[in-house]
Amino acid sequence: MTDTTATPESSANGHNKLMYEGLGHVVRALHDALTYVGADDALAEATHEFPSARERLIHVAELTEKAANTVLNKVDETLPIQQKIESEATALAQQWEANAVENLSKEQLLALGAQTRAHLANSSQASATMQQALTDIMMAQDFQDLTGQLIKKVVAVLERTETDLLRLLISGAPADKVAAIPKPEELAGPGAVGDVAMDQSDIDAMLADLGF
Repeated sequence: MTDTTATPESSANGHNKLMYEGLGHVVRALHDALTYVGADDALAEATHEFPSARERLIHVAELTEKAANTVLNKVDETLPIQQKIESEATALAQQWEANAVENLSKEQLLALGAQTRAHLANSSQASATMQQALTDIMMAQDFQDLTGQLIKKVVAVLERTETDLLRLLISGAPADKVAAIPKPEELAGPGAVGDVAMDQSDIDAMLADLGF
């Protein structure tokens, strides 16, 4: 007599097989639906573009961080120089104001003159250093042009994907839901579904009409 009692292992295997087959049917149905509405190419393009968009955003973050570090480093380098020049200038001004030239001895006048000349030399050198630092800070801002272009490309990818997903959603929506969507002439904006221009408020309204 054959033992037909199912063991836990055989039951688990049977359950896994049914789950696997069911999942396969779901994936196949989804694939066929996407192919039928012509969304497979759009989703394939999005699959390719999303990693690229992520890399662009990472690059934007890196460029921004590099520029910010350059600015902070240059400020850290030049601030002590500026403070030293200011301190020297204040001390010299106080000495000149506290002593009338006619009351100074020759030695005092020569010493004060030497300090003034040294301060002027230091100021000239400090000015050149700070000018170079300001130039470096200005050059560090050139990242804005590149990051602006990168961000625009990422936004374009997101807008295209949003449009493709909306088109897919509309194609599979019940007829009564589709009928509630605003007519093309009622829509306007930078986005588009088909040949219909849309802005974000239009998209929000459309999703609400579809029950989402």
